[in-house]
Amino acid sequence: MVYKGNAYMPQRWKKLKILLFLCLVILTCVVVLAYMKKTEARFPFNKVHLAVEEQEQDEFINNNMTKEQDEFINNNINEENESTMIKIQNFMKNFTLPKEVLDPSTVWYGNIYKDIYGLPLSAYDITSFEKIGEDWIYFFPDLLASRQNYHLRNPSQDPDAFTRITSKVSLKKRSKYVVGDVFVAHIQARDQLMRNKTFGGDYFRARLIRTRFGEAVDGIPCAIYDHANGTYTVKAPLLMSGDFTLEVKLLLSVEGIDHWINFTEKAVHKRACHHAILKSDEKVVCGLHLDIFDNYSSEDLCDYSNPRNKEPWFCVRPPSGVCHPIVEHVIEKLPNKPPHEISRETKLKFGRFGEIFGSGSRIRVSSTNYLMSSAQLLSAIRYGMEYQGIVVPAGFLHNGHWVSLQHKSAEASVASSRDCFRNKIVFLLGDSTMRQFFFVAVHKFNLTQTGPDNKINKHAPQLGRSERDNITVYYRTHGMPVEVPGLISTRPYISDTIDTLMVGGPDVYVILNIGVHFIHYDASYYIHRLMGIKKAILNHLKIHPETRFIFRGQNVVECAQEWALFRFEILLRNVFKDMKEIVVLNLWDFTIVWRLYDYHPGDVPLDEEARLMFSYVCNWNP
Repeated sequence: MVYKGNAYMPQRWKKLKILLFLCLVILTCVVVLAYMKKTEARFPFNKVHLAVEEQEQDEFINNNMTKEQDEFINNNINEENESTMIKIQNFMKNFTLPKEVLDPSTVWYGNIYKDIYGLPLSAYDITSFEKIGEDWIYFFPDLLASRQNYHLRNPSQDPDAFTRITSKVSLKKRSKYVVGDVFVAHIQARDQLMRNKTFGGDYFRARLIRTRFGEAVDGIPCAIYDHANGTYTVKAPLLMSGDFTLEVKLLLSVEGIDHWINFTEKAVHKRACHHAILKSDEKVVCGLHLDIFDNYSSEDLCDYSNPRNKEPWFCVRPPSGVCHPIVEHVIEKLPNKPPHEISRETKLKFGRFGEIFGSGSRIRVSSTNYLMSSAQLLSAIRYGMEYQGIVVPAGFLHNGHWVSLQHKSAEASVASSRDCFRNKIVFLLGDSTMRQFFFVAVHKFNLTQTGPDNKINKHAPQLGRSERDNITVYYRTHGMPVEVPGLISTRPYISDTIDTLMVGGPDVYVILNIGVHFIHYDASYYIHRLMGIKKAILNHLKIHPETRFIFRGQNVVECAQEWALFRFEILLRNVFKDMKEIVVLNLWDFTIVWRLYDYHPGDVPLDEEARLMFSYVCNWNP
C-alpha cells in the first residue's frame, strides 16, 4: 500500500507536537530541580532550624512577624510591661517588613527592625517608660569601702597622700621554685611621701615574663588580692620552667578610680557629642541619658529609646517642633578639656602610673618536680578551678602562643579552623574589634565579602560567603552609643539581633562583644545592656537550645582608662556566671601578658585572639 504524504502528515505532526511538549515539561522540571538543589547547597537550611520556612514566607510577609517572635513577645508580657509590649506588637503588625531581611544572601538578613530604628517612642503610641538602672557597685563591695576611707582620711584631696609608684613589691623568700609551685609576692601601697597606705582599692597589674618573641613575650598572668588595708598579694601558678622577671604596675590609684567614677557619673557629654540628622534634614544633639539635658524640659526633648529593651536615647527637639525619625548618626569631637574630658592637670594629679619599686625581681623555675610532670600538671588543672589557694588563670604564653586552660582543644592557627566553618553560620556582633575578627575570617578563609563601604558608613553590616564550602559569616555592630558616624539602620541593638535570629541550632554560632563605647558613661548603663542581652539569649535558647553563644571578654589596654574595662570585665563575668550554656571567653589574662597599647589589637595578637575564638567552632566546650 502506498501512502501519500499529505494524507498521513497531519496525524504524525500532531503526535510529534505532543511529544515535544512533554519533553519541554520534563526539561523545565529538571532545570527547576537543579536550581533548587543549587540554592539548597548554597544555604542548606535543613541543617539549621529556620524560624521561617520557605513555604511560610508569603504568610510571614503578610503577618510581619515570625511564630518565634510572637512566642518571644508573649513570653515577655507581664504585669510590668504588658501595655508596652502590646503596643509594640500592634505596631509591628501594621509594619511592612523589608523583604531583604528574609534573604540570607544579604547583609540585612534577620535585621527586621532596620527600617524602624530612629523612630520616636510616639510612633509606637508610647510616651515613656520607667527608667531602669542596675547598681554596678553591688559587684564591687570592697571598692565602696575603699572610697569611703579615702574621703574620710583625705578630705582635702592632698595629692601627696595618693597611692604612687613609690609602692613596693617584695618576693616571699624561698630556696627554689619548681613547675607546679605557686609564686607569691606582696605589695605595700605607699603615697608620694613613702608613707604606707592603710586602705585598699588601688588597681595594680602583674605578670611573670620569661622570654620575648618580637611583639609577644612568654609569660604567666598574675592574680592580685586586695586585703583592704593597703597591702596586696600577688600569686601565680608556675606552669613552665625558666628564668622569669616579675613586672608589677600601678595603673590607677583608689583616688584616681574615685575621680573616674565621679567623672563618668556627671551629666555631661564625654569626649564626643552625638548628633542626629533627622528625616527633615534638621540636625540635633543626642545622648544616652536624659540628665545631660538638664537645661531642657521634657517637652523640649524627643525620646528615641528602644521600647523592646528599654535602652535609652534622647535628642533635643528640633526647631520644627516635630520629633522626626533619625536617619543618620554623626559625631563631633568636643574640646579636650573639662567638663567633657579630664584636664591634663587632673590626669597628672590622679593618673600617674608605671612600674612600682621592686618590679623587675627575678626567679628561676626548675622543671624538676618529683610529684608530677609539666604535662601532668596542665592536664590536671583548668581555668577557674582552685589550685593551691589560687584561681587558675585562663592560660599562659609559651613560645609566642597562648596555651589556653579555658579551652584545651584550641586550634593551632586561624587557618586550620577553616574546615570547621563548613556548613556553619556565624554572627559576629559588637564594636570595631569584632569587625576586625570579621575581616580576619574573610582573609584567612578566602570569603567573598559584600556589604556597604565601611569607609563611608563605618560599622555597616557585612557578609562573608564561601559558596564552595557553604561558610557564612555576618558582622553587625551594636546599638547606641557608638562613637563613629553611620546610618541609624546599621545600629541594631544586640538584643534585637538575637531576638530576630532566623536560624538556630548546633551549626549556628553567635560571637559578641560590647564595652569600649561605654567607658565614658556610668556603668549602670553597661550592666543594663548586658542584662538585656542575657534575656535575649535565654529566650533564644528556649527555642533553639543548641545554638552556640560566645561572649568575648575585654582586652587589657595600657592606659589609666584600663580600669574602666576591668570593671566591665568583672560585670560581664558576674552577669553570665550562672549561664553554663554560653562561653565567656577570657582574653583579659591573655592581654595581661601580651600587652596591648590600643583598643584595636595589632595583626599578631589579633590572629591569636581569633584562633582562640574560632577554636570553639571546631570543638564546642562551654
